Amino acid sequence: MTETLTALLFGAGARGEGAYGPYALANPDQINFVAVAEPNQVRREDFARKHAIPADLCFESWEDALVGSKIADVVVNCTQDQMHAESSIAAFQAGYDMLLEKPIAHSLDDSIRIVKAAEEQGRYLQICHVLRYTDFFQRVKQFLQDGTLGQIITFSHRENVSSWHMAHSYVRGNWRQLELSSPMILAKCCHDLDLLVWFIGEPAVNISSYGSLRHFRSENAPAGAPQRCTDGCPVEDTCPFFAPSIYIDMTPLKYALSQSTNPIFRIAGSQSMKNPGLTKAVAKMIPPLRELTEYQGWPRSVISDDPANEASLLQALQEGPYGRCVYYCDNDVVDHQVVAMDFESGITGTLTMHGHSQEEGRTLRIDGSQASLLAKFSLNRSYIEIHDHRSMQVELIEFPITIEQSGHGGGDFGIMADFVSRMKKGGKPVSRARESLESHLMAFAAEDSRNHQRMVDMSEFRAMVEIDPEIMEAK
Repeated sequence: MTETLTALLFGAGARGEGAYGPYALANPDQINFVAVAEPNQVRREDFARKHAIPADLCFESWEDALVGSKIADVVVNCTQDQMHAESSIAAFQAGYDMLLEKPIAHSLDDSIRIVKAAEEQGRYLQICHVLRYTDFFQRVKQFLQDGTLGQIITFSHRENVSSWHMAHSYVRGNWRQLELSSPMILAKCCHDLDLLVWFIGEPAVNISSYGSLRHFRSENAPAGAPQRCTDGCPVEDTCPFFAPSIYIDMTPLKYALSQSTNPIFRIAGSQSMKNPGLTKAVAKMIPPLRELTEYQGWPRSVISDDPANEASLLQALQEGPYGRCVYYCDNDVVDHQVVAMDFESGITGTLTMHGHSQEEGRTLRIDGSQASLLAKFSLNRSYIEIHDHRSMQVELIEFPITIEQSGHGGGDFGIMADFVSRMKKGGKPVSRARESLESHLMAFAAEDSRNHQRMVDMSEFRAMVEIDPEIMEAK
């Protein structure tokens, strides 16, 4: 293998181009994208330009990219969920090792097929469970390992999806229908289930789950609401899902920045909300303001190929799926779900996922015999508190929010660095494909429980799908 790892990208969307592409640009001595497969011409050409990829190594499909001999060391696979199985298995057969965007696949059978195919072909496979690679969650893991909390008794983990993010991804967007993508507990929470597998270090025994699509239904539409936000909605000034506010005014992003512990973010967000005209006028002289006023990232980049152009954004809302009223979409995935679980040693816990939060972020409580851990991981503020039961003292650890930090609290760059290291040096990764499969198994078990209103015995479920329950090494 060459000193600098070479990569073929499948899918130059929000994750491929926005999360992993920047790592290669920042670390050209570690990894270079030398080829790209992307059906959208604008995105394909934009990625090729940024990474200096010649035209003959730009492909419209992953199938075209696999014709002939290998053109790179590895594949970074960021295709849509339902495309993962066929594209991954074909790449393994062509001799590629792979970093695969989560979830492994949209169905349990395909998830198993992918992991087994990698093993049968002798290929290295790593799943993008990026939260393990953050300083924040590694510190949580450390507290559990070093005995600070004593014997772990119970936990409560919450995935708080902001209301506008719920509307963008799971009501209007690509993950709105089970048939088109994955169960929401997998699409949104396989990160969280993976963390719990990692934290507890032992298999779950039983799982029960409840949830439904409660709010984003036609019967909850305000009186007189049109099919599209741009068609003169009578509640546009008060509706939290009003599309122009989300994508053109960027109100949620500005508000989130205004609440940040980072003073630069806080000032930029506050001023852009209070004085939008003045902010635009002085933005050229102040980089954080310029990045905000000329913002081209997610979610704008999802709805338009020209995300800095307000006219293009407006046209996308007038004609495309992201301008639809959230009460008149063709969505069917849940907007809230609770998963209860117990583990071999007697630890119990819950995972709550919902799409009606005032801010995006995860909150966690772990109670032990000696101390309790309370934590928050969000765009605005990330911290861990250790509450000692004997001394009643509280240790507070703050995690700074920085401009240089990559997505998911540094996890996007963290997993890329680990993947490159494993490919060059070997050794055990922080997250392995077989262990990632366990978190997916839990997600599908939760869906089985929710759909059939029953408690799932995990040993029964593993046996049903022929997965060895002993997939984790002893601690």
